[in-house]
Formats: sequence, C-alpha cells, structure tokens
Amino acid sequence: MMPFMPCLRKYGWCLLTVVLLLTHACQCKKEHVDPPSPPPPPQDTYLVTSIRLNGIPKDSFVYNDRLQLIQRWDYNTSYRQWQNYIAFSYNADGYVKTAHYYNENDNTLKSLSQRDSLAWTSGRLMIYSTLYRNLGEEISGYDTTSLQINTSRQFTLAGSKDTFIFDNTIFGTMLQFKEYTYQQQDVQQFVTHNYVNITGGTLVLEGYRYTMTYNGQTNPLHRYLSRNPLLLQAVTADLQNNWKGYPYLASEHYVTSIQLQEVNGGSMTMPVTYTPLDTSAYPKDQRIGDNTVITYQYKIIKP
Repeated sequence: MMPFMPCLRKYGWCLLTVVLLLTHACQCKKEHVDPPSPPPPPQDTYLVTSIRLNGIPKDSFVYNDRLQLIQRWDYNTSYRQWQNYIAFSYNADGYVKTAHYYNENDNTLKSLSQRDSLAWTSGRLMIYSTLYRNLGEEISGYDTTSLQINTSRQFTLAGSKDTFIFDNTIFGTMLQFKEYTYQQQDVQQFVTHNYVNITGGTLVLEGYRYTMTYNGQTNPLHRYLSRNPLLLQAVTADLQNNWKGYPYLASEHYVTSIQLQEVNGGSMTMPVTYTPLDTSAYPKDQRIGDNTVITYQYKIIKP
C-alpha cells in the first residue's frame, strides 16, 4: 500500500495544476470581454407644420402636447390667409374619432359648419355627419357616408366600383371612385375614375392611375395620415383637379418615381428628387417632374 501514496500525491498535484490553469484562463478571458455599447442617444422629433405647393401655402398643422395632430388649416388664396380648419380628436389607440369643421369669416368670427363622428368597423369606416347653419347655432341636416378599409385599417376606397344607374327623371349611368393599394405601409398604386353618362348630356370620362416606388427614408406625415382618412384625403388632394392628387404623402417612405397613366391613354414617368435640411435627412423640398415642388416646414421637438 505504501507505493500507492506517491502516485496519489503526484496525481493530486497534477489535478491542482490543471484547476489553477483553468481558473487563470477563465479570469483572463473575463478580463477581456468588451463592455456593452451604450444605447444610442435619443433623436429629435420632426413635425411637419406646413406644406407649400409651388410656393403657395396648402396645409398648416397644429399639434398638442402629446404630439397628436389636432388641427389642419386651409389657406385662402383670395385673402392670403389661413382661414378654415378641421379639429380632430382620437381614440385611445390613436385612430381618429371625431372631426369638427370650422369656418372663419375675416379671421374674427368662427362658426361650426359640420361635425363628424367616426366608427371603425370590420371593412368600413362609418362617418356620421351633422350639418349646421346660422354660424353653427342650428342643425340643418344629417348625413351618413362610409370609406372602405382593409384588415390593417388602411383606407382603401372612397366611392363605389359599382355603376350607379339614374332611372328617375334623369336617366344615365355613373361610376366614381378613388382606390388605394398598399405595399406594406406605402401607397403603391392610386386609381381614380370619374365616369358620368347622362342621357342627352355630355359624356364625362376622366381617370388616373399612379404607380409609385419609394426609398427607405421615413416620412413624418405617415403616422398621422395613416390613422386619419379624413386628414389623408385633405392633405393629398389636388385643389385644382379632384381626380388627381398627391397620394404618396400618405406613405411611410418618400417616393422616388411616379408613373402616371390616364384613362384616355396618355402616360408619363416623373422622377422625384429632394433637397435635405441642413440638420437632417428630412427634405426641405421635394421636386416632382418638371412642374411641381412641394416645400415643407418643421417644428423640432428635442428629447
């Protein structure tokens, strides 16, 4: 039994040596682990406060302390002043709930002309309107309209793709709609159609198809227009032609190219270029083809 003890001591020393080496290696490895990177600093928030079209004011926006867009103002080109506006309120999930339409006479007298209450249902946004007269003191009538939405609550259709038939006093047919098709959060295609054929009258046929491509830069208007179809329609409208528009303003990203096709056969492709702000990648202006320049002004919210 005595020869066994030296061997035991020998193996014991070997085991101790291995343990010490492993411990040292682990300590060395632990000492060289890089610390986690600090989180990126919070970024400024850019809010679009006004839009100009070819130098002429088009839209002005007011935000509350929670950064909700609560007012959209119209510009009166005759009086050269911001005059009428829509005031919005929202549900807890951020989708529009009510809209109040106000008229201002000479910027001294404000009157309510219409109030909309909105209900988001499966496939439809129902709009229940109360109309006012006498500076908002009396109710003049009621109206109910609806917009079609998809399962993601994206606004997809205004009007109807079914032909309407006139068969009482006036005879003829009519087909009018505006349709939005999406690629994720971007409006990939916008189609309008205006067809009116009254017996004994002049045929009306007008329609356009916009097909758009985008870059990866985020559009700060998207978060507001995507949850408020009333605001979307007002901001993207072409005030000179109700069947044209600027649908790309409602997309998550900035448009880079627009293909425009007319129902009568004409077509064109318009490149889009940008002039960025000095302090941000957000655009100061947006040039569409040769004839359209959209200019933006911002309010910067510091973190």
